[in-house]
Amino acid sequence: MPSILIVDDNEEMLETLERIFALYEFEVFKSENGKEAIEIAEKELPDIIILDAKMPVMDGFEACKILKSKHNTRDIPIVFLTANYVQPTDRVTGLQLGADDYLLKPFNSKELVARVKSIIKRNDILRMLKDENHRLAQTTKKIQKELKAFLEHSQVVSENPMIDQLTGLYNFNFFKIRLKEEIQIAARYGADLSLAIVYIENFDQLNEMLGHQLGNYILMKMANFLLTKTRKADILARSSEGLFYILMPHTDQEGAYIESERIRVVLSSTDYLDEEILETLHPGKRKITELQNLMVKVGVVTASGDELKNQDADSILHHVNQCIEIAKQKNYSVTISERNIEKE
Repeated sequence: MPSILIVDDNEEMLETLERIFALYEFEVFKSENGKEAIEIAEKELPDIIILDAKMPVMDGFEACKILKSKHNTRDIPIVFLTANYVQPTDRVTGLQLGADDYLLKPFNSKELVARVKSIIKRNDILRMLKDENHRLAQTTKKIQKELKAFLEHSQVVSENPMIDQLTGLYNFNFFKIRLKEEIQIAARYGADLSLAIVYIENFDQLNEMLGHQLGNYILMKMANFLLTKTRKADILARSSEGLFYILMPHTDQEGAYIESERIRVVLSSTDYLDEEILETLHPGKRKITELQNLMVKVGVVTASGDELKNQDADSILHHVNQCIEIAKQKNYSVTISERNIEKE
């Protein structure tokens, strides 16, 4: 129910206006002078104020000036309705003080109500836009902060030849060195070793629709998840083809499957691009509705220490690449041991 404050020193006019607006289901507040009207407006915060110009104690012009100067009442629309100040200069004065309309008595009740409703609707729209702009401004600050941190991060990692410049994970060349080292360690001590590949099946489509800036943003978020949710002993890397690698020392086939499936499910269901980021960074945000969640596939290969005595990094990578090709056809992580691959 909309609310209205009617301010007029004529008691009969007050009652007439009250009946009119009550008929149209307004909540009505009344006042007989400007000073009292200010107090009521601050307390009740009506949706609109109808204000007579000439009144005792404080006239409408002074009341309008004060209402528009106060933080909590300045956005309340004001309509002057007067029979005394009827000159064009009076109307200009009222509008310059911030009034939304300046009407003269006598008036047509239907026209008055229609104008009041129109002003309230317009004010509601303006308030919504103001709130939205404030929200977007806050979001812009947040994203600018993230992008600034990203640029600073990129500047640091670009100086390190072992690091993938986008995500901060190991690059693939250094990862192969670490893989050789872990194979030798596992073979020496007879320990299991697992290697997983994380592949985003529809990433090229998403990149094409949303642009590389948001594509890179998603990769950064995924890398952040992997860094925070995997074990400290795990070794993470990203290749130039956009594949994520997870090397899991001392992990058997069952443990590798459980870990890989957990990673797959979470990466597939995470909301990387919320509405705020799309609104702020990309004008074609509606295109995101055409995409389903990221289709993440995970393939895992596991080998025991004895099996690794006859394997090198290239053969392990070959087997895990075979595994990811199988995983592309499945809706779950695919884990294959060295023994099973050899039988195939």
